[in-house]
Amino acid sequence: MSILMRRTRAAVLWLVLVVVVTQTAISQQPSSSLFGVVVGPDGSPVAEAPIRAVNAVTGTDARIYSSADGRYELPNLPSGVYSVSIAMPCCAFGSYADDSVVVETGQARELYIRLEEGVSLNVLGDDPVTINTELRNRQVIPDLPPPRTSEGNPDLSGVWVIRGDPYPEQPEALPWAAELFEERVANYGRDHPHTRCLPSQPWKPGGATPFITKVIQTPELLIILSESVPGHRQVFLDGRDHPENPNPSWTGHSIGRWEGDTLVVDTVGFNARGWSGNYPRTEMMHLEERYTRSEYGYMDVRVTIEDPGVFTKPWILNMRHDFTPQEELIEYVCENNKWAREVEE
Repeated sequence: MSILMRRTRAAVLWLVLVVVVTQTAISQQPSSSLFGVVVGPDGSPVAEAPIRAVNAVTGTDARIYSSADGRYELPNLPSGVYSVSIAMPCCAFGSYADDSVVVETGQARELYIRLEEGVSLNVLGDDPVTINTELRNRQVIPDLPPPRTSEGNPDLSGVWVIRGDPYPEQPEALPWAAELFEERVANYGRDHPHTRCLPSQPWKPGGATPFITKVIQTPELLIILSESVPGHRQVFLDGRDHPENPNPSWTGHSIGRWEGDTLVVDTVGFNARGWSGNYPRTEMMHLEERYTRSEYGYMDVRVTIEDPGVFTKPWILNMRHDFTPQEELIEYVCENNKWAREVEE
């Protein structure tokens, strides 16, 4: 064997040895963690708070819900600086954010989180989370696979309580839309269409507590009922296309198709008067919803909002509907808010 070959072989063996030693050292590094308790303004524990810890350097994105006693733990975290946030659903608690949480190597970092009071100001009727939790807890859900129709498709029929995205990503908005968003947040959305007895966004029907909806499914038509204005929405499943020039409306024109066990609902034809969350919308808005009933008791809903007049790229929301077979919709009438603007002025 030549000297060159011996040196090459030695270099390769050395490189392999370095990789093995490095990987062993990494695997033997003590793990780090973040733990603590989430409480409300009065110090009471907050259950089901969606805690998220993001390390931009390592790409770590750890997520967990707080337990019934408010406790949480995020184990096996790489050391570094984390952005810890909680985006609480409306309306009992405010959200939380801290961009400077340091987790040391091999250390268990305790982070005590106290949430501020939300915009409901402890008024039970204005807090859908508390009411929705009560609804979910009193349901009797059978231990069965998701039901199917006679055509073999998943059956989405029934009454559902809507949960928003627990880990929402902020969309990338155009400057004018971002400015309007900040204005609406600052004034607590006082000009939201629902405050004038007008419809909310179609992917989260029901502008009032408890955000409950009912699905009636047939082979050619799916109807979504809600305790809100206008109270109904049609999704055509008969293979038709959108109209060439749909008349702009609050909830748009919806058609659906099945992709395996997922119902894909495509909607266009919106007017520019509605809101997308606290963002504006234009008549260019295109909405896609993907409904997947993976369990008997809940349904995953992935919403993609495309509106080039407002956003620079699609805005994606990952929501969940909880099955509430013991509930039923009740009559909803919105009348006394119509003159709110004149009263304010």
